[in-house]
Amino acid sequence: MNDLKEFIKIASDEEGIDLIGFAKARNFTEFEKFYNKKIENDYLPDVGSIRDVKKRLNVFDVMPQAKTIIAVGVSYNKKIDKHKNEAIKGIISHHVFKTDYHDIMHEKMHNLIEKIKEKAGNNYKFQCYCDSGVLDDRIAAYLAGIGFFGKNNFIINEKYGSYIFLGHILTDINIRPDTSAQNLCGDCRECIDICPSGALMDSYCLNSKKCISNLTQKKTLSDDEQQAMDRHIYGCNICQQVCRFNIDAPVRSSQSFSADIEDIYVDCDDIINMGKDRFKEKYEKTAMYWRGYDIIKRNAEAVKQNILRNNYGGNYEG
Repeated sequence: MNDLKEFIKIASDEEGIDLIGFAKARNFTEFEKFYNKKIENDYLPDVGSIRDVKKRLNVFDVMPQAKTIIAVGVSYNKKIDKHKNEAIKGIISHHVFKTDYHDIMHEKMHNLIEKIKEKAGNNYKFQCYCDSGVLDDRIAAYLAGIGFFGKNNFIINEKYGSYIFLGHILTDINIRPDTSAQNLCGDCRECIDICPSGALMDSYCLNSKKCISNLTQKKTLSDDEQQAMDRHIYGCNICQQVCRFNIDAPVRSSQSFSADIEDIYVDCDDIINMGKDRFKEKYEKTAMYWRGYDIIKRNAEAVKQNILRNNYGGNYEG
């Protein structure tokens, strides 16, 4: 199947997939302690977490006949200049583009699968996922050699950094595996030192309960959690912004990832006053829409309070 492997790599490039790797299908048993530690310390995120470790790690429960994991990565790196009025703007993470990245990734993977079928025949099975299955996309990417686990808990590729959307395809085709990537973080702890909420700790540990990205997705927030969000209406990229592997990473020019400065730095009142219909019209196709207008509006109101408190003192009174 070596010829098929090379064909898949070429076909993935044609589909705009920046990174692809192959791992032998097996259960991720060596990560069981990693997950159990998170559960014991209550470090799992409040949103979207799967607390059944076996479901998170058992490949053969998802596809019993799987022989290969094909991991893919698509860079979404884009240089965004600071807004001239940045200090009084709320921030939406720049992975929230005009098109939901889940849709983009699934389209690319489905197109790749069709090309593999044309080459190998229709007798093989495929299942693809991007934040849509129980298995951990990051573990699949690591085992397939796409990148290493950084201290910020992202998968980092030496060339493309950590601004990478990840997905994986399970198949019953037997393809020669790649080797996992060597960790290159070394003594660097920039991401740990800059994390404003203290979510990142030594030993590659992340307390997702404190992570600002997690806070912006929670259904209920305490006063302290609302203040911890600072100016982040949805998501947070601070630990990635300081990573040395992102500083010189190639910039993506794809229109699928076309975020403008006004998409990232937003007026809180625009969110607060837009209403559900306008919110749907503007954000329905983005990765933020699933969280719903009520929560995003709440976040904008909290961020507005934080901005006024930090810049002008006191609470906003209309």
